[in-house]
Parts: sequence; structure tokens; C-alpha cells
Amino acid sequence: MNKKAGAGIAAAAVVVVAGVLGTSYYMGGKLEQGFQDAAAKWSRDGLKIQVLSYERGTFTSTAKTVWTYERGGEDEPLQFTADHQISHGPLPRGHAAEVHTLFRLPDDAGEDLKAALAGRAPVELTTKVGWTRSTSNLMTSPVVTGKIEGSDLNWGGMKIEWDMPADMKAAKGTASFPSLQFKGSEGGSMAMESATMRFDLKQPQGQQFWTGPFAVSLAKLAAQPEDADKLPSFVQDLSLDTDTVLQNDVVEVTIKGGIKSAQLEDRKADDLALEVAFHNIDSAWINQAMELGQRRRAAMAEGEESEEAQAEDDDLRNALMKGMTQALARKPEIEIKRLAMRTKDGVSELGAAFKYQGDGSNMSTLFKDLKLSLHAQLPKAVMEDLIGQRARRSYLALVEDSEQEFDKEELDTAIQANVKEQMDALLERGVFEDKAGIMTTQMQFENGEIKVNGKPLDTLDAATLMGSMAE
Repeated sequence: MNKKAGAGIAAAAVVVVAGVLGTSYYMGGKLEQGFQDAAAKWSRDGLKIQVLSYERGTFTSTAKTVWTYERGGEDEPLQFTADHQISHGPLPRGHAAEVHTLFRLPDDAGEDLKAALAGRAPVELTTKVGWTRSTSNLMTSPVVTGKIEGSDLNWGGMKIEWDMPADMKAAKGTASFPSLQFKGSEGGSMAMESATMRFDLKQPQGQQFWTGPFAVSLAKLAAQPEDADKLPSFVQDLSLDTDTVLQNDVVEVTIKGGIKSAQLEDRKADDLALEVAFHNIDSAWINQAMELGQRRRAAMAEGEESEEAQAEDDDLRNALMKGMTQALARKPEIEIKRLAMRTKDGVSELGAAFKYQGDGSNMSTLFKDLKLSLHAQLPKAVMEDLIGQRARRSYLALVEDSEQEFDKEELDTAIQANVKEQMDALLERGVFEDKAGIMTTQMQFENGEIKVNGKPLDTLDAATLMGSMAE
């Protein structure tokens, strides 16, 4: 190799190294600005993120942030710090930079929790930054087992993965929480098994809300009261799927959920199902409600005086009322396609639809412009139990207010009489029909008239129906 060739190669090498160094340092500068911008963007709704320091090097940088969440009222704010290690060096990893973040416990965290973590960060976040400033994120929490303030804790860890574009107006990913077991020092306990989330969300241009599918599943959640004589409560095989779609200027939302089995002390139900849809919801009205709601939460977090908080409430109500005409002109509709459960007495099921049929220009005809339909069926024993529960609460409240002792047998007799009286009234007035032990009803409201089971209701019958529905 001659001297000229060697010099040329050496010069080329210098140029390449200088280019890599310059690009790396430039990328570090861009990351610093993006870091500051992200902290400002996510400081909202009571959360404030401050960048305490940012030291930029050629290939790596370090930063420290403090996160403060104002809980409002008399509660002290929650505050913790995070350490960030940012790599923006040469290219072997195939992306522009990588940020590794360790979230630290608050200074006032208990010694038991610190011991259980054994020096580990409670939450770690790794963010890979692409050349277009899009990000791939992995957030994890370690398995933690220990005795915290006298209670046994077994946390199975956490893993959340998601991707976001540079403008942070979309997020797609998954989350998993394998297990949580907690046993109190007084004997009560709680356990969670296999919770997961899936999401593919976007924030449309100019909108405050997010669209797209979101799903949650939970294998089991159980709680045992401190009183060992009481039965446990649990939810098993829960699923919830939602989807929000923006079509021109209206929003469509669907919600579908189910629970395989659930128990609340001595009451048990299986095959619970929910399917709801919202149609023709005005996007501008949603934006207004969300924006003013955020202002309200921010005011509460900052601990503003009650008069100012009341002014925010008035502002919210006035703005929403002004937008009501356009919102109603969209002809919004709420559809409860199915609400059902199965108990030892049989299947209970309900469906309903609420539609606005006017044009929103005349609020005085709002009542007549509504169209409602409802159908329901439930075993007679279930309906008697529901009425009996309400009656028991009412009687106990009266007894408590009067500060008088009561006889349990007399109370049970009074409740049974109340249940029979209400059931007889509902059947006599045709609000419900008894079909071989299954109580059924079909109700329609249109043009200011109520029909139940195909027959118009007078004022007294309508009041009876509304009372039974409220119960």
C-alpha cells in the first residue's frame, strides 16, 4: 500500500469517525429537547414532571426527573424520582437511541418495602427511540415477596409493552400482571390471578379523546373478609372489550363484557353478560366535556378555594348546555343490547334502548322527543329478593334514625308483607306478567306516552312502573 493510499484511508476513517461523533452528539441534543418536551406534555391532571438535571455526553447522557402527583384535598402529594441513562452512540443496536429509566421509591417509603425490594427499582422502563423519534417501550416490575407492615405480600411482577409514534398520539401494546396475593395482619386476604390488557389506541387530529379497541381480562379476583365466618367474595374469568370509532363528527362506542362466575358473600351468579352501544355521540361535545373536566381536576389538584371550584363547575355546565343543541341534533342513542346473569333460580335478562328523535332546536319538547324501549325477564324469586333487599335497607335506616331497638322476627314479617304488597301491585296493574314463575315486561315510551305490555298506562300505573324500575 503506497503512502497516498494510506493517507486517503486514514482521512476517510477520520471523516467517518467525525461523522459518527457529530451525529451521536447531535442526536443527543435532539433527545434532550424531546426529553424536555415529553415532560411538559405529560404534566397534566395533577401530575407534574420536572427535569432536575440533564448531562449530555458524546455517546451517553444521564438525567434525573422528579414526579409529583397532587391528590387534592388534604392528602399530601405523592412524589418520587427517576434516573435515566440515555445511549445515543454509534449504530449497532439499529435504532437512534435507548433510554433506560429506574423509578425510585419515595423518600418516606416504609423500611419493609425497601427490604422486600432488596435494592431493586420498583419499576423499570426501557425505551428504544427510532430514527423518526417513534418509540418502543418495555416497562417491568420485579417479583416482590415479603412482610409489609405486618401483612404478607406476594407480587408476581408486571410487564407492559407498547409502541408510540413521535407525536405520542397513538399507542399499541399489551400488559400482563401475573398475580398478587395479600394477607392482612388481622386475617383478611385478597388474591388476583392473571390480569391482562390489549390496546391499539389513536388520538385523532384535533380531538381530546382516543379511539380504537381496548380489552381487559382477569382470571380471578378473590377477597376473604377478616371475619372468618363470612363467605369470600370472588370474580372469575372476567373479560371486557371496548371499541371507540370516530366517523366524521360523531363517535360510536361498543362495550362487551362477561363474567363466568361471581360471588358476593352469600349471593352467587354465573354467566354474567353485558353488551352496550353508544351511537351518534357528538365529538365536539365530548371534547368540551373532557377539556373542562381536565380543568376541574387540575383546579382540585392545586387546592383552589371552593368558590373558584364552584366557578369551574358553573363553567362546565354552561359550556355543555350551549353545545347541547348540536349534540342532540346528531340524534344520540344508547342501546343496552343485553344485560344478563344466571342464578340458582334461573336466567335474568334485560335489554333497553334510549333514542332522541328531535332536532335539538326546542328544549321544551325534549321529553316528547325521547323514545325509550325496555324488555326484561327474571325469575319471580329473584324479583322478590330484589324488592326484599330494598325494603330491608329502608326499614333498617328508619330504625337507625329512630335509635330504637327492633325485633328481628317482626322486621322479617314486615319485609315479607312489603314484598307481597309490591308484587301484587305490579301484577294487578299489568306492569309485570307472571309467566310460569318468570316475571316479564315490555315497555315503550314515545311521543310522551307510556305503554307496558302493549297497553297505555295512566298516571298512577306509570308512577308504579317508574318506582319499580328505580328499585
